[in-house]
Amino acid sequence: MATSYNRTSSYNRTYEKRIIEETPTTRIESPLRIGSPLHLASMQPPSLTTPLGSGSGFVTSQHSSEDSFYAQLDVSQFKPEDLKVSVVGQFVVVEAHHGEREDELGFIERHFIRKFRLPPSIRAEAVTSNLSADGQLSVSATAPKARTDGTARTVPITLISTPSKTESVSSQQAPSTSGGDFTS
Repeated sequence: MATSYNRTSSYNRTYEKRIIEETPTTRIESPLRIGSPLHLASMQPPSLTTPLGSGSGFVTSQHSSEDSFYAQLDVSQFKPEDLKVSVVGQFVVVEAHHGEREDELGFIERHFIRKFRLPPSIRAEAVTSNLSADGQLSVSATAPKARTDGTARTVPITLISTPSKTESVSSQQAPSTSGGDFTS
């Protein structure tokens, strides 16, 4: 025989409330003291202490469409020789790495790899990148434009001094049009 409990009775709710209120509180002490440089309460999330685009490869702008691609990254914490932009398959890969260096908080070493998928119509040869003086890296590419403006394009004819093989074979095997041997 199954036993059922009335979970909505006032007795059960009162008993549960008393258990919660009378349970001794446990205090976990950290070996870090308040006010020490590593105290967790004194640390703020990076989004509050560093502005967006603090030079660690943040994407400040990005646009991708069927026939164009554009991305801008803040890499102001890196030297130009620390940066590398490459195309691997249909991906633009931006890589930056600098060794350990001292800053206002101690020492830091930064490294990031950011990959962007190129639209299928864009070739690897079309990708270009520019680095501004203030550390903004721009990567862009556009698909080749088809000529639809209706203007004619003249195709040059190049003269070749040697006959092509197909022309020399066809002239040797040309049938006679006189219907027989013709002697003069």
